[in-house]
Amino acid sequence: MTRQGSRAVRRHRIIVGVLLSVVTFGVLLPITFVLLSKWLDMTLGFPPLTSEDIATIVAAFCIFVGILWITWAYSYLVFIGKGSPVEAFGMALEPTQALVTFGPYAYLRHPMTFGILWVLVGTAFYIRSISGLILIPILALAAWAHIVIWEEKGLERRFGAEYKRYRENVPALIPRLKPYEP
Repeated sequence: MTRQGSRAVRRHRIIVGVLLSVVTFGVLLPITFVLLSKWLDMTLGFPPLTSEDIATIVAAFCIFVGILWITWAYSYLVFIGKGSPVEAFGMALEPTQALVTFGPYAYLRHPMTFGILWVLVGTAFYIRSISGLILIPILALAAWAHIVIWEEKGLERRFGAEYKRYRENVPALIPRLKPYEP
């Protein structure tokens, strides 16, 4: 395949990755989260979380913060890492060509997961769901399990000692206050 042909394939995979990400994490996950949270609230008899005004303000803030982290991290993987963050069970659609350790990745190893959790907290507030807030730590643990079992092992295979050093110095889901400097 020519160099230009491989660039076109790469570009198409990244576009497919963006579309898959938007559908999965921007549509399916929030809809499933809302339906499950409302069903649990109704089944368990939980009252609305807080007043509608407070819930709307907190929701807007959390969703904004989450989208900011997701967009920031995604753009670094695409433009700096030269790949797509879309991965399932250790198989990447278009693996990054370089380990990205700056930008949002200087503060935590998994900024997109961090952003998604912020969006879900905002969603729980928006629908005023106590069950939604209870589900967040469960979803965080599920994400953590996926990260440890699949994602980090794949990164270690691809980037070796460089990734091990990065992993030892940068927390997974709680941001550092000072950026990592390799």
